[in-house]
Amino acid sequence: MIELSGRVNIPDMAGVLNSIVEFVFSEETDFLDSMTDEAQADFAVPLGMSAKMLSNGEYSAMEFVSAACTVRFCAEPHMAEFPDELAQMLSRLPR
Repeated sequence: MIELSGRVNIPDMAGVLNSIVEFVFSEETDFLDSMTDEAQADFAVPLGMSAKMLSNGEYSAMEFVSAACTVRFCAEPHMAEFPDELAQMLSRLPR
């Protein structure tokens, strides 16, 4: 994780993660309500925790990369049910 955190462009990844947060939690799209209970539990909960971290703005590079990797890992089992736009954004997060 230390090596990965040194290679990731944190501002770019923060932009991607923020776009994912906006997409999922937007009241305009109601995407969150359309997700299965499993996807909400597996993916939306870690994403919400990452959103709080982003809004706070106080995180190290390793904390950010760990959060981004967690979001992607938790999303992967549900990618087939996500819109292409969301799947593409998630695929930009580190593994």
